[in-house]
Amino acid sequence: MQLAQLWRQHLEAGYPHELTGVEIAGTDARALDAEITSCVSALLTHTITVDDRIERRLTEISSALADKQAAADAPVAEFCQRLNSLVSALLTETRAGRG
Repeated sequence: MQLAQLWRQHLEAGYPHELTGVEIAGTDARALDAEITSCVSALLTHTITVDDRIERRLTEISSALADKQAAADAPVAEFCQRLNSLVSALLTETRAGRG
């Protein structure tokens, strides 16, 4: 699925209240959501270049999201899966742009 479509679906799905106070990858879940969605927005509008530092952070986030998803109940697990799909698409898009 294309990055822009995943991004729209993620934004439409909203943020579950069950994530209040939850940390993922050392960051409050709401702040992490904002970090990822702003990165996607910047990539889609060609206002960011994803360098090695950002790519490492995205990889770290993806791993943490998978761990949290495996241990979480439905609303949190669904959010983690959706956000991780977005991170994966972002990484794929970034790597394709370098090729």
